[in-house]
Amino acid sequence: MTKKQQPTVDAAIDQVAAEQDGGMSAVKEALGKAQKALEGAGGTMQDAYGKAVARSHEAAERTRIHLEDAKRHMAEARAKMSTMATKTREQAEVLYEKTKIQYEQAAEKSREIYSRVRDRVAEIDFKEKGDQVLDYIRTNPGKAVLIALASGFLVGYITRPRD
Repeated sequence: MTKKQQPTVDAAIDQVAAEQDGGMSAVKEALGKAQKALEGAGGTMQDAYGKAVARSHEAAERTRIHLEDAKRHMAEARAKMSTMATKTREQAEVLYEKTKIQYEQAAEKSREIYSRVRDRVAEIDFKEKGDQVLDYIRTNPGKAVLIALASGFLVGYITRPRD
């Protein structure tokens, strides 16, 4: 049985962003249409301002039509935004679950590694290692002094204050 390759969290985020770009352009388009309809309504009202009363009824009817168009386009934009929000929430939940699984796997692996390291450290006889170091120092005093100097220099270099 082969294990299905799951996309990484970054790939899933990129996919969500790409899908949202398409939804956002549809929302922008609907809002643009609504804006044009409102501009048409404003233009019609300005045209009717200086005209006779007989023409004002016609202008009012045209304005009503433009306002209904704007209302329809705004409802369309609201519906598309709602759909987009639902998809985003669903995708966020999926990403959360994937991330949670990855975190749990990493935590389990960390616990295993810690357990192995702890067991290996427990196996080390520090008294014996200390005796071996002292024997090495007694048999190689020159090398031991050079190693101590190099270690001291390295620790001093690492811990010195930086500007």
